Amino acid sequence: MAPKYAANSYQKTAIETADPLQLIILCYDAAIRDLREARELHENHQMDEAYRKIRHAQDIITELMVGLDHERGGDIARNLNRLYNFVLRQLIGINSREGTNIYQDLIKILSNLKEAWEGIRLTSPQFPSAEAQPMVRNWQASA
Repeated sequence: MAPKYAANSYQKTAIETADPLQLIILCYDAAIRDLREARELHENHQMDEAYRKIRHAQDIITELMVGLDHERGGDIARNLNRLYNFVLRQLIGINSREGTNIYQDLIKILSNLKEAWEGIRLTSPQFPSAEAQPMVRNWQASA
């Protein structure tokens, strides 16, 4: 129990002290981790647990969607919204699939987006502080 408690405490501290851009990256990390775990559970026919991970990933993607600023984000926000919608639709239909290839496709999409945000972080140290706050409402509690 102690190692899990320590990991949870570390994660909570990382989230509470992260800047908004880092919170976005943490959201991607969590969704990618959920999908990797869900794929493994799906392959082992542990569907109840796989669905739990999928639902958590859906919650994270939904929070990323809610956090989009369509007014200031313009085409980028619209395109991210489309990508998030695509990922959500794929996750909703995942239970009707026997194969697990879709997981890798979704992980690749989210990994590419995460890398883009990491690039922004490297080139833009001053990121608006209010951008990512809605994204951390619920997802860390169920991680």
